[in-house]
Amino acid sequence: MSLIVENEIEWLKTSILTEILRNGRLLDNYSESMANTFQVDNIQIKLIGPEEAYMLTICYRATIDFKYAGEQQQRKLIIKRTPKISRDLYDSLQFYYLFNNEVNFYTEILPVIQMQTKGQFTAPKYYHSEINANSAFIILGDFAMDGWSVTKDRVGLSLEHARIAVKYLGKFHGFGYAMKNNENKRFQQLTKEFRESRFTSDSMNPMWDLTLKTGLKRALKATNKYHPDVDMDFVKKFQQLVFSYVGYGRQRVAPKEPFSTICHGDYLRNNVAYKYDTDSSGNPLDIMMFDYQTVRLSSPMIDLSVFLACSVFADVRYKHFDSIFDDYCNALFESYTKQSNQPLPEFLNRQNMLNEYVRFLPYSISISSSFLMMLVDPPQNTPAELFLMQTTEEDIINNCMTQGGEIVDREIAHQLKEMFDLSRLHNVEIDEDIDSSAWINSVVLE
Repeated sequence: MSLIVENEIEWLKTSILTEILRNGRLLDNYSESMANTFQVDNIQIKLIGPEEAYMLTICYRATIDFKYAGEQQQRKLIIKRTPKISRDLYDSLQFYYLFNNEVNFYTEILPVIQMQTKGQFTAPKYYHSEINANSAFIILGDFAMDGWSVTKDRVGLSLEHARIAVKYLGKFHGFGYAMKNNENKRFQQLTKEFRESRFTSDSMNPMWDLTLKTGLKRALKATNKYHPDVDMDFVKKFQQLVFSYVGYGRQRVAPKEPFSTICHGDYLRNNVAYKYDTDSSGNPLDIMMFDYQTVRLSSPMIDLSVFLACSVFADVRYKHFDSIFDDYCNALFESYTKQSNQPLPEFLNRQNMLNEYVRFLPYSISISSSFLMMLVDPPQNTPAELFLMQTTEEDIINNCMTQGGEIVDREIAHQLKEMFDLSRLHNVEIDEDIDSSAWINSVVLE
């Protein structure tokens, strides 16, 4: 699905920019009496394609040159909008809830975080949004103009990138716990607006369902080849546990006390940007996250486990796991005590967090087994185009079993090994708190 640039430029000129002007976000000194001096001179658009990030939405950068009160000005924006698809597909992809969550974060939660952290929590600037029954869009500031950029590596981030990412994540979760402890009423008010963005519907898009189940078959095959020492009964238990994407996912991500806090929900390389040292060394100095469509009230391990499974390879994650996990925990504990002015509650200790991490490994591995291949070997088509293509089941299965090749096979297999080892070492059952009776008898896997 190609972007019709002329249509987007016309839409921005005639419908959107004047609205952003009037809501006071385009200019700090806007006055209604000067509205007639606003004139758009030029708009340049550049599509953000699958080579940069894998997204279900259409996303592009827009450079806006305009005049206001006789002065020439420029704004660089990111526009994210839903593709033109059927209402049924729009609903099945849960776009309404995804955009609702993101807008809620930028307009309600982010101002609270920035106030509490005295502006130290970096995030893109929010300009405008609209959510309809069959379409939605959000407009944000282009953080690239401030020196932020996504990594060139889509996966397999370095140890330095991983360390900064988990420390930042720990600070974010620590803030959530502090707010929950100190301002519980406000915390409840903010989080009650979250909408389940992945597991609301009992039905799934057939193509995505087949992709997920084929990913589980690939995980079994790869583990048997590269890590035959892993108990195959354990691997099959994993497959049976996550066989129902909705049934398992709905239970696992549901907020459970005392661990529930504000989580990003999709914390991985696609949704973070780094700021680098200017000496061309490639050393990351800082990080920020964006794309809050899956923000949710859940265990913080939903974020840490997904990041380590989908953005970091075993040569970093496995080799340095203890120190990476310490980085995360120390940042969380420091953030909590600083923001709350209270000692750590009893449940916030390293061992409890590690046990919780093990419980979430089936969730993160089920995602990596069907998504990692798209990061290692990105498709040339956008997700929107893939959904509209006529693809046979045979093509889907063959692609899911081979895309990304040996790199993906070895990585998924190693993730299964890590889950097996950690489960045994810490005596944590991966199906703890999950009732799989509704689907266990229907599991059919080779």
